[in-house]
Amino acid sequence: GAGAPTHIHLHEMARVDVSQTNHTQCLPYASKDIIEHQELYNNVQATFSELFEWLEHVMKTHLPEEYEVIVKLSQNLPGGECSPVAPFLSLVINLNVTTEAHRDRFDKDLCLVLPIGEFKGGALVQFEQGLVLELRCGDFVIFPSNDTTHFNLHYEGKRASFVLHTDKGFDKWKEGHNRWTINDHFH
Repeated sequence: GAGAPTHIHLHEMARVDVSQTNHTQCLPYASKDIIEHQELYNNVQATFSELFEWLEHVMKTHLPEEYEVIVKLSQNLPGGECSPVAPFLSLVINLNVTTEAHRDRFDKDLCLVLPIGEFKGGALVQFEQGLVLELRCGDFVIFPSNDTTHFNLHYEGKRASFVLHTDKGFDKWKEGHNRWTINDHFH
């Protein structure tokens, strides 16, 4: 939005130096996986909505300052949309995965990891803290995934994990609606 004409609607703008203009990047949008698997996504939302609401309550109660930082982003979505995994904005479902050591450098502040299934092993390792967390089905942990090298160990059985997080990119949305707030047609 920076430097773009303010009197022209976003969808009527085009860049002359590219073959096509990606208008979807003006606003936060659903991932390709959600669009391609809408029914599955809706079923996950419906099935686990009470769990997600409870997780939000627990975080609000026990980590109120951290909750407030993250929830401000989820309250600022276009069209008054609400995140089904509030206060977080994103949900990743890992199915039968053992992860390699990594940091999620695009995560904002905290993430929540909750394993589900019938499994043995699969502990979550937080390297810098020297922690090996033997999470059972339904246990969860909240930690700064962008500053913590983490991975899960091998396991037996069937194991999935919910990972709730918010992308740092939403800060740009909160601060200036991806630099489109000055456009006459944006409001």
